[in-house]
Amino acid sequence: MSRRNRRERRVAVAVLLGLLAGLLLSGCGGGENSIAEQARAGDDKNYIAGDGSVTVIGPQDRQTEIALSGQTLEGEDWSSEQARGEVLVINVWGSWCGPCQAEAPDLNEVYAQFTDADEPVRFIGVNHRDSVPTALAFQRAKDVEYPSLEDDGGQTLTQLKGLANARPSTLVLDRSGLVAARVLGQVDASTLESLVDDVLRESSSSE
Repeated sequence: MSRRNRRERRVAVAVLLGLLAGLLLSGCGGGENSIAEQARAGDDKNYIAGDGSVTVIGPQDRQTEIALSGQTLEGEDWSSEQARGEVLVINVWGSWCGPCQAEAPDLNEVYAQFTDADEPVRFIGVNHRDSVPTALAFQRAKDVEYPSLEDDGGQTLTQLKGLANARPSTLVLDRSGLVAARVLGQVDASTLESLVDDVLRESSSSE
């Protein structure tokens, strides 16, 4: 499918996402309620699963800046400052999380699309509750080409300011490092591509 056809497909998705535009993160409604209910339930899966809820924050309403840093699974220092001026996708995952396993091919697809198109988009994963060898094995098994930060006992997660409590969680930051969109739960390729492309287009129009 050509990039033009993908863009046309994303228009339909964007119409639905547009209904959420301008909402602040505190207004996630059903997604937040679901997470709170799971936390109270104390079931046996040992993590809070997102329900796939999507929040889009318009440029004029963005207030939350994320400064993320840590060490990659390969032992390299990494900071979101390296991505300043680019759209940054942050995905929080664990190899033990079924939805994280299921969404990996979609994340790979979107990453490859923007990389092949030489767009100013960067991806970073944040691992949760895996040892480094286990996380690296997951990356190899799923053919993940972008880096992930290792689990450091939750210190890295605190830098996300409580916005990634579900597993998986995906944040999209604009070129200024402000949260532009969030998905709590498994994300599909068309939704993520739409979210990122919208931020790219607004960045281009302001230049």
